[in-house]
Amino acid sequence: MPKEWVSLIKLKEGDYVIIEDTEESRVKIKKADSEFGIPPTVCVINADVCTSQNMLRRIIIGAYLVGHKIIWVQTESGFKPNDIEGIRALTEILVGLHVTDQTDNIIILQSLADPSRPMIDSSIRRLYLISSSMYEVALGILLGEEDPKRLEDIKALEIECDKIYWLVTRQLLLSVNDRALAEELGIRSNLWLLGNRTVIRMLKSIVADSECISRYVENLLKLGYKLDAETARWFTNIREEIRKLSNMAIDSLITRDLMGGNNAVESANKLAKLLEAAEMVAPKKYNVNVCPSISGIVRSLRNIVLNYRYVGEVAINRSVEESGEYMNIDTGDF
Repeated sequence: MPKEWVSLIKLKEGDYVIIEDTEESRVKIKKADSEFGIPPTVCVINADVCTSQNMLRRIIIGAYLVGHKIIWVQTESGFKPNDIEGIRALTEILVGLHVTDQTDNIIILQSLADPSRPMIDSSIRRLYLISSSMYEVALGILLGEEDPKRLEDIKALEIECDKIYWLVTRQLLLSVNDRALAEELGIRSNLWLLGNRTVIRMLKSIVADSECISRYVENLLKLGYKLDAETARWFTNIREEIRKLSNMAIDSLITRDLMGGNNAVESANKLAKLLEAAEMVAPKKYNVNVCPSISGIVRSLRNIVLNYRYVGEVAINRSVEESGEYMNIDTGDF
């Protein structure tokens, strides 16, 4: 074992260590409090009383998010095929969650994910890139630049975004009571926990709006509608402005750039007004069959712009926690 690590944790000859597998083909070694490690808590779920729609699914997600490593789902009446299929589907979107044992009456799930990986900033950046590519692809199809078959790609990207969203939410919740974990994840204060939770929720909303845009584009394709030259130029320009806004908002958040955050908010406000005006005049420009989809796309883009504005606001808040170019925090008496 590395000498520096042994000295840091004050490991002595005869001490016990715990070795844990991780999903990244690595092992995690930590000092044990005693000869017998403390067994993890088991979250036991009674599926028979989960009678409301999607109730069992949401309880399992909740148990995963708050950090239960072992989730024991049991039923006296036996699992229905839909229950088994639903639980299996959850293992596809909840990173590190696996079915380790299963009978007619019991399904045991175990979380093997290392909560300290990946870093929060990396996950935010990845969620941003994937979510933005969703509406970019949809707009590309609308403008005739992309193959309509790529609408299926958007659905796959939505699943990937769900994985990142639930993983980051779990990391943030576990960091509330684990300062060491928070530091490993790059969280510098409790305010960052709240800010990061807000940001990933905004990005998740962008995923939902992007999915809406893809459905509206699909409707227009079914109608055989093609954009006229003026409308195509308008959407092209709007797309470019949203690109600039999104990059500015995310970059200012990651780098704690107060100026960038402020510029993102200002840009978002202007774009939101422009999109709102466009939605209001749509009924006058497009026929009754096309108008609902065009208006829906514009409305969803406005929602996306507003979400980036909220990211910019978090960037501003984060940048004023410490002294910097635009302000100085004095701790002495006045």
